[in-house]
Amino acid sequence: MRLCALRGALAASERAENWVLHDPRAWLGTAFHKVLEVAAQPDATGSAIERAWATAVAERAATAATHPLDSRYSAPDRWPGYFLVRQRAISSAQRALAAGDASRHRNARRGRASTERLLLARGGRLAGRPDRFDGRIITEYKSSIPDPSWSGAAAVLDSYQRQLRLYAVIVADALGHWPAAGRIVAASGQAIDVPLARAACEAEASAALDELDGLNRRLVAAAPAESLARPSERACGLCPFQALCPAFWPWLAAKGSRGLPDTAAAGVLDRVELGQDRDLYTAYLAVRQPFLAEGLQPLILRRRIHGDLTASPRGAFWRIVAARAKPDGRLRADLSTCAFDVDDLPDIVVAGASPSFAPLLTPGN
Repeated sequence: MRLCALRGALAASERAENWVLHDPRAWLGTAFHKVLEVAAQPDATGSAIERAWATAVAERAATAATHPLDSRYSAPDRWPGYFLVRQRAISSAQRALAAGDASRHRNARRGRASTERLLLARGGRLAGRPDRFDGRIITEYKSSIPDPSWSGAAAVLDSYQRQLRLYAVIVADALGHWPAAGRIVAASGQAIDVPLARAACEAEASAALDELDGLNRRLVAAAPAESLARPSERACGLCPFQALCPAFWPWLAAKGSRGLPDTAAAGVLDRVELGQDRDLYTAYLAVRQPFLAEGLQPLILRRRIHGDLTASPRGAFWRIVAARAKPDGRLRADLSTCAFDVDDLPDIVVAGASPSFAPLLTPGN
């Protein structure tokens, strides 16, 4: 909500989730944490660790298989970094087993007190499930820590640190004592320590609640959805709701996506040509956007990955997110690219009846 009120509202909408391609690296982070959680138990065994990984992965893959966009990731071996994170998770858990029974008993006692428990603060208005709190340190497990040279790294690291500051307030309110520090731990073993100065954390929590109150006031007043948005490179760069956002596309048409981690583009469909295998197809789109080649652009897609848009009529407006721009300014789709016919996307309607923490999504015209 700090970056964009509309993004915060959509994040609270279950229906909006159907239009978001989720990141399998986050699922790997969850599986990594589950494995370490099992390894901390007094009766942990090597086979239990293997089962914990398999169960966590299977559950998420089953959920992905039923999702309109995530279904492309229903096979875990297609998840980016799957085998590497699996190896690191199992190795980390085996090292924990080798550390001895006393250490595992101690970690288990701490885990019972604070591992992924739902904790509430500020009268129930702040809620969170810290991965682990051992009485001193809040630890959050992530599948990876971004390379500092990546353009989106600063925003990701800032979000990690903000999460820990909010968790500090939640832990202190719910459990009665202030954590000494926060730590982000990646599957690689890389760790980042985050200071949790009380004044900064309290200010973070107060700012979050102020943003929530402001959002609810605008929802009650039925403010237009686009007025809730704050399009910018920072707000839009990692936003999962680009395809739905009514404010993002006019901003993109003026600014272009050169400053974004991934390329987004809008275009008018000229025609679709089917490939010989009936899975591959090429959409020819007229794109007018800074830093992209003008005129008709061929975009190669696959039905089993990107969905079937072959019935889209000539003249249809398309939106493409998480694509790549070639050096010549032409678009290229990869596994994370999503393409939508605008007529298939829902409209966002702010109901204006009561604070619902989210706008409503209604079928498009």
